[in-house]
Amino acid sequence: MSIVYYLDFPCDVKEQVKPGRMLRLMYARERANEAMNRARKKDPDVKPEDVRVELSLKGEDRTSQIKVTNAADVQKQYSELEALSHHCRDCRARIEPGSFGCRGKIDFPLSLKAEALLLGRIRDSHGDPTGSMMCNYFESNGITGNRAAEMRKLPEVWFEGDKPLVRRLDDGRRISSNQVFEMFFLTGQISSKHARFLLGMFDLFEGALPLEAPLHSLPNLFVIEREESGMPVSRVGLRLAEKPDDDRSTRQVQNFLGGLLFASEYGCDLWVKV
Repeated sequence: MSIVYYLDFPCDVKEQVKPGRMLRLMYARERANEAMNRARKKDPDVKPEDVRVELSLKGEDRTSQIKVTNAADVQKQYSELEALSHHCRDCRARIEPGSFGCRGKIDFPLSLKAEALLLGRIRDSHGDPTGSMMCNYFESNGITGNRAAEMRKLPEVWFEGDKPLVRRLDDGRRISSNQVFEMFFLTGQISSKHARFLLGMFDLFEGALPLEAPLHSLPNLFVIEREESGMPVSRVGLRLAEKPDDDRSTRQVQNFLGGLLFASEYGCDLWVKV
């Protein structure tokens, strides 16, 4: 299971395959690959048409339904999308490596390191009002963290930790990683303006990066550069740097935050689904 996010950035692929179908095809291919890998451990010569694949899909009434197919049929349908993969080569919205990288995912269970990364970005010292402002935002918008708390009742399914991390603020209030998770991942759609708000509240936006420095020399995990007449005129980045001990979950969350930066800079929505 995973959090799936998608940058709604217009491109040649989406003109030929609607975004909803693109996401369904990618999901089906992943499930088929998983099924094939399991089957080959038992029988290295197994044929795709003999490998059963179960897909959880939403019906017209929006309830989840199970569709049973086989890996060969999934591969055949995916070929429609695969034929368009060359359009992705130089796409600026490619947050994830590889084709169709405007769609990314964060695998469950979410690690404690990934939760700590997000909670640790909240400033609340030396009179900084950010923490109090965030508490006010949570209270005004009913972000209690209760949905994430319910998810934690299934040990090591959704979260590595059975309890949320908590920040105690100078004014006595608390912010939990349950609330932060709900704000980032349980809202469904993040507009470009809201993406910019989140980047600011979590001290993740870094503007006016130096133009004279080579891009590879900048410590920022993600940098967006704008050019005029072939020359860079502005650079903004994600105020995060890679660490040697980052686990997979943390790296996937960092990619998601890169998606927020892209959405805020290019005026597109970021869709999120658990």
